[in-house]
Amino acid sequence: MKAPGRDTPASGARMALLLGFALLLLSYLPIATLLNSDAFHSPRVVAETLTEPLWRTRLGLNILLFALAQLALHLSFGALCWLLALASESAWPRLRLSRRKWILLWFLAGVLWLMVANASLFPRASLGMPYRAVGHARVFGVALHVLLGCCIAAAITATVLRAAWTTLGTGRLAILAGVAILPVAVTGLPRPAAVPAATGAAPNVILIGIDSLRPDLATAENTPHVRAFLDGSVQFSDAVTPLARTFPSWVSILTGRHPHTTGALMNLLPRDLIHEGQTLPELLRARGYRTMYAIDETRFSNVDASYGFDRTVTPPIGGSDFVLTWFADTPLSNLVTNTWLGALLFPYQYANRSAFVTYEPDTFVRRVDHALAAQPQPLFLALHLTLPHWPYEWSDAALPSLEEAGTFEAQLRWKYLNASRRADRQFGDLLAALQRKGLLANAIVIALSDHGEALGAQDEFLTAALPGEEQSDISAQQKGHGTSVLSPRQYHTVLGLRAYGAAAALLPPPRTVAEPVSLLDITPTVLDLLRTTPAQPLDGMSLLPLLREEPGAAQRFAARVRFTESEYNPGGFDTSTMTASALAAAAMVYQVDPRTDRLRVRRELIQTILDTRQYAVLCGGSFAAALPKETGGSPYTLVYAPGPGRRDPHEQARLSQALEQKFNIRFGDRTIRISPES
Repeated sequence: MKAPGRDTPASGARMALLLGFALLLLSYLPIATLLNSDAFHSPRVVAETLTEPLWRTRLGLNILLFALAQLALHLSFGALCWLLALASESAWPRLRLSRRKWILLWFLAGVLWLMVANASLFPRASLGMPYRAVGHARVFGVALHVLLGCCIAAAITATVLRAAWTTLGTGRLAILAGVAILPVAVTGLPRPAAVPAATGAAPNVILIGIDSLRPDLATAENTPHVRAFLDGSVQFSDAVTPLARTFPSWVSILTGRHPHTTGALMNLLPRDLIHEGQTLPELLRARGYRTMYAIDETRFSNVDASYGFDRTVTPPIGGSDFVLTWFADTPLSNLVTNTWLGALLFPYQYANRSAFVTYEPDTFVRRVDHALAAQPQPLFLALHLTLPHWPYEWSDAALPSLEEAGTFEAQLRWKYLNASRRADRQFGDLLAALQRKGLLANAIVIALSDHGEALGAQDEFLTAALPGEEQSDISAQQKGHGTSVLSPRQYHTVLGLRAYGAAAALLPPPRTVAEPVSLLDITPTVLDLLRTTPAQPLDGMSLLPLLREEPGAAQRFAARVRFTESEYNPGGFDTSTMTASALAAAAMVYQVDPRTDRLRVRRELIQTILDTRQYAVLCGGSFAAALPKETGGSPYTLVYAPGPGRRDPHEQARLSQALEQKFNIRFGDRTIRISPES
């Protein structure tokens, strides 16, 4: 029978678990206040796209698993406080504190550190923003959360060691210490150096994309690692994407085929409507390559293993990505998200740029680095970094100063450049990882951007020189990408090819190529380099004749016709004026598959969406665009801008005919001509 005033071994456990549960509830108070506000977009929007009750869908299952993970994590925190209370009783009996007081003491100390560390490491978190000043505080030059963490860690260490000494005695404690130190000692052993690839082996083929990176802003000041790579490569100053959105662009990169050939016309199409044919990774896999794809955001770019990859290193794809990033924001879960435990409990937040509140760029680099360790050579790697994509934020991204903030457009440009610089660091770290693992001893590396980005500057649009009344007749969103073909900054891309080690002889010395090229040309160029013949015709052109300066190659490329087009661009959906109602209206275009959780465009709306897009053709420095009626579809308005020095009276007719044939459209009587001098 329990003696008066004495605690049983289980005493206080219920209290500790209740405290952990209370921490979970309190952590969600700021999020709960958003449930009925305009700021609470994603969960409400996704709910509108469901075709079945939530509890019967994969989304509902994922939400349940997430809730259980959060509950287990917070109850474990309470259990840890209880275990520390047990140790404290044994270690410090003279203090004569009851177990409940020890539990409360450890709980309050832990919560204090959680709040300060969360505010310091994740200032955009719901419970980070109110305490940002505390999070950034320093004592003797040391961050407050580090100082608190060291003090608490020292207290825990002293308590556990003293309790172990009291309970186990010197001999057993020494044995346990030796066992604990052994894994650390083994981890610290020197690792074997990377083995260079054999000279005659097939080269590794590595594609590294940076989302939204504009060629004109890929400078030594903004992106030094990318600039150094391009300066050591064969780079192309006039490269374009056939469609300035990540998914259609990457499907064209991986196939060498135009979106109107593959059917990859927009993000989030039903998979059965995309007929990509034999992809580059599939062709290389047939030659003995291992193929891998890595990206840190999959919301709108649903490239998966079905495109020819043996392994994908990505956040999970589906509607859960849109919902769970809202509910993952608690101080405790934030602090474990970027660890192995976070990868296990919260896969939709781990190394996921869309969860920008907790996204740490180095976490994704480490994830790719770890995955590369298991990849034998030869390797085909397609890798994409998405930080320069809106909203241009991550966990500890800096904020513009008052002088830098200015107008919304000035803030947008500052944040974009800041994100580009951080993505550049990722680019450099990944190249270093590839070098360290010996993957650059024999490799062809292609650096690219899937598209560019418009940042709201009016003079970046081809219509800037038109009279005001004509400008007002042409509606074009002046921010983002894939919104208007009248913005060359949206569809011009970075492109550079570089060979390393034993593959160096495959490419000519570094230089800049001015002839017009396309991202469609990547697959045919790689296949040409590896002397592999595709089973199906390609829309792109191999760049090797141009690189080798074969007779007539420059003329063929100069005379080529390149197409580009806009994508779905819902009204009112703008980075500067986005509203909950606009987002909700846009979301009604999509449905969540109840079985797979994949978000898909409603089939019955696809043609209506296609009728609203703009088309363009580029040839010999000249440009022609097809703009739909205000209500969508034909007849289209022709916008024609002859290249400098172009005096061909038939060029306008040829370009308009090319647009009509390629996109099956019809022009009306109206033509807007833009002076070549503008």
